[in-house]
Amino acid sequence: MTITRQDLEPGYQLVQTAHAVADFCYEHPHIARQWKQESNSIITLSTKNEASLTDLYQRLKQVTQHITAFHEPDIQDQMTAIAVYATPEIRKKYFSNLPLALKNFTNKITL
Repeated sequence: MTITRQDLEPGYQLVQTAHAVADFCYEHPHIARQWKQESNSIITLSTKNEASLTDLYQRLKQVTQHITAFHEPDIQDQMTAIAVYATPEIRKKYFSNLPLALKNFTNKITL
């Protein structure tokens, strides 16, 4: 599960979540392998801004060690995304009210 910020440009949101996943896999290789074998699913949600993302990160740190925050050096090391190995309980309690990332992006491409 990745979470980014709605106040970032759409392309930037995407890149920040990729950074968070890469750092998560580096910091938690055993959990990354487990995720790959059991699920291999990535859901990307969003919060309004850095303050809400930081708040969510702090709350999640209280319930799991399998979480990584990414801070973007190009914008004063602001927290821009997090990646977390989320159990069903964590998903229900912490993520059920968050929208999908880019949900409000109106420049849609039809395949």
